[in-house]
Amino acid sequence: MSISDWIAGTTREVKSRPLSGGPGYAAVARRTYAAGAEEVWAAVATPEGVAQWFLPVSGDLRQGGTFQLEGHAGGDIVECTPRRRLRLTWVFGDAPANEVVVTLSPAEDGRTTLELEHAAPVAGDGVSEFVLAVGAGWDPALVALGQHLADELLDKQWWFESAEARQFTRESVRAWADVLNRQRIADPAVIAKDADETLAFYLGE
Repeated sequence: MSISDWIAGTTREVKSRPLSGGPGYAAVARRTYAAGAEEVWAAVATPEGVAQWFLPVSGDLRQGGTFQLEGHAGGDIVECTPRRRLRLTWVFGDAPANEVVVTLSPAEDGRTTLELEHAAPVAGDGVSEFVLAVGAGWDPALVALGQHLADELLDKQWWFESAEARQFTRESVRAWADVLNRQRIADPAVIAKDADETLAFYLGE
């Protein structure tokens, strides 16, 4: 599958999403996988599954428990309905707490659609910066999840070192910028500046 096909396989949306009693926005990504809900759930809600396509994770992965991704975010598991919905707080460094919601729904031919919503307490020009950063972060992870489910997961270093992965990041940022512009979330000049800064962060350019 080509880089463009990987990008096209995800649908993207930005929506207003109140958080912690205040204003907020969410980046929403959806992909459909050739696997049943049981298999997808095992990949996203068990330590063994998450480590295969994302990062090692520790904690009590059930409702009321906590989690910690190795070298990354941690938080509380607010809701955990097997094969349907996972909602958790997402705390990384000193940034205000975000929220991530993963929802599974049946698709045609026994496939499963996964919707990932990542929300933060942002407003104004901060929305564009947030959406581009988390969107470009989740896009490769959701592709890697599909590779894991198809038993064809690439070496994780590929995502950090290959020219193809760098091109994927460029196209991912462009795709999220297109959504921001289409939905008129921010001034086009702000979105363009934030897109350049996002690429500089992820690619070191």
